[in-house]
Amino acid sequence: METPLHVVLTQKAELMPGTGGTLYTVRPHTRASEAIRVMTDGNIGCVLVIDDGKLAGIFSERDVLRRIADRGLSPDAVSVKDVMSTKLYTVPPSMTVEDALVECTDRRIRHLPVVDGKRLMGLLSIGDLVRFVVQDKDRDIADLMDYIHGHQIEV
Repeated sequence: METPLHVVLTQKAELMPGTGGTLYTVRPHTRASEAIRVMTDGNIGCVLVIDDGKLAGIFSERDVLRRIADRGLSPDAVSVKDVMSTKLYTVPPSMTVEDALVECTDRRIRHLPVVDGKRLMGLLSIGDLVRFVVQDKDRDIADLMDYIHGHQIEV
């Protein structure tokens, strides 16, 4: 599949008006409990951590489990900067969906910030990518069925 990620970002925004293009962000000094509330309210698995207009990290459900709950810390007493993931893997908007899925699998990550140069364009989850692949395959199947059966004209 040679579709670039910028196409998926555009479709995500079109299919989910008001949410698909929304980037949920927090600042590094935000309390983890507030970031968790943002994730819960938005029904999302992570928030991007932005510092001085730049992507500084990602705070995810996995961080909550491994860096807060597992350590017995209180989310009210911890800043996001102390428990966020900082080893970020970003992808360009020109990367293909197939390559992005391979990267998610190989790196065992679920969220890909899409960055063009220094500009953050959006965030794609592995679920977004799989949804796109399934829709693409459904279109291929429908096209093949049309081809096999031909267009039938009612008289």
